[in-house]
Amino acid sequence: MGKKKILTLALCAVFFSICAAPSFAQITVSGGLALSSVKNIEVSGYNQDIDADIGIGGNLFVDYLLPIGVPLSLGGEIGVDGAKFKVGDTLNESITAIPILLRAAYHFDLLPKLDLYVVGKIGYVIGIWEGDFKDYVENSNDSSVGALGGVGFGFDVGVAYYFNSKIGAFIEAGFDDYVLESKLKFGGASYTLEAPFNRFLTFGVSAKF
Repeated sequence: MGKKKILTLALCAVFFSICAAPSFAQITVSGGLALSSVKNIEVSGYNQDIDADIGIGGNLFVDYLLPIGVPLSLGGEIGVDGAKFKVGDTLNESITAIPILLRAAYHFDLLPKLDLYVVGKIGYVIGIWEGDFKDYVENSNDSSVGALGGVGFGFDVGVAYYFNSKIGAFIEAGFDDYVLESKLKFGGASYTLEAPFNRFLTFGVSAKF
């Protein structure tokens, strides 16, 4: 069984367990903005530096606090991040990363309204590549562009403050690494495009159910 199928089945199992959780279980749904950067895009041996502009994306995740004696939660998340770059001086490209990740977090019980936690993530990242260079390769004879994607993982420290028993605000800081790859065939040779994303901050609102 391929990695994509395993990750898909694992995500489905997590979300099914959340939906089937008993009424006393605590489920938190959070969403907000995500900030990321891409240091460089590499096509085989050629490095193309990208401006250090911060990319703005989004994120949505669900955490299920397990009904056990340990303050551990499991869940899943999906997001979106983007980057723009050039091939040469004239060919404008853009890549969108869509991470689909499993989450596991340990929560520190400090104050009634304050939730401090550490979270680890792993999953698969779907990539969408658009631009002049991609179109040129696809429309050339005996050339092709493979699917863009790769494994994603991360480790973050988060804190959420709840204004009441249901609604709060959160922030997560750390690193989420997504290295997207696509295989190219062009001009009788094979190349690999690599796009390394680094998400370093996510913030938004949370709701408990």
